[in-house]
Amino acid sequence: YPEERYKVKTRKWLKVDFNKDYSIKTYILFFFTFSFVGWIWEVFYNCLNNGTFVNRGTMHGPWLPIYGFGGLLILILLKKFRNKPVLLFISAFILCGVLEYSTAWYLETFKHLRYWDYTGVFLNINGRICLECSLFFGLGGVLCVYIVAPFLERNLQRLTNKLKISMCIALLLIFGADNVYSHFHPHVGEGISSSVENPTKVPNLIQRF
Repeated sequence: YPEERYKVKTRKWLKVDFNKDYSIKTYILFFFTFSFVGWIWEVFYNCLNNGTFVNRGTMHGPWLPIYGFGGLLILILLKKFRNKPVLLFISAFILCGVLEYSTAWYLETFKHLRYWDYTGVFLNINGRICLECSLFFGLGGVLCVYIVAPFLERNLQRLTNKLKISMCIALLLIFGADNVYSHFHPHVGEGISSSVENPTKVPNLIQRF
């Protein structure tokens, strides 16, 4: 077989290697970066629309794990679609929809809390997901694969291996502590969540996106 068949493909207009494998350390730092950026986005959008600062999210720290897990799942599970942008977008659209729906179902079923509600929004399913947001996540997944992840990885290469390991350990310890604390003291309040039994102040689409 010709050797060129096995060369890693890249998009010349991107000038990045988006088809590479990432290390465990890089995936961990990706997770916290995506989670933090998601938290910044939702806090900023809430401030823009309501004029108030609200620490959005299911935990107390400055992160939204659903963004972190979503980004990692796209990078890991959809790797075979990286050379097929349309299939990547469709797959990310479906994957993120499943992730968001299952997360909402889990929180409502076991925590009896609702952190978002798309009821009344065009093409929503039980208020847990909607077409508009799933399209947003699908597009975000494509940008993550082709632009964000390669850019972050290229900059992380500037750090020493020891520093990256220290950062991973510190972030995981803090995240774990927040997880345990949030289990016993859920992050709730106006603009953040509502009980399933009293859904009068559930954050809606405008508050969340």
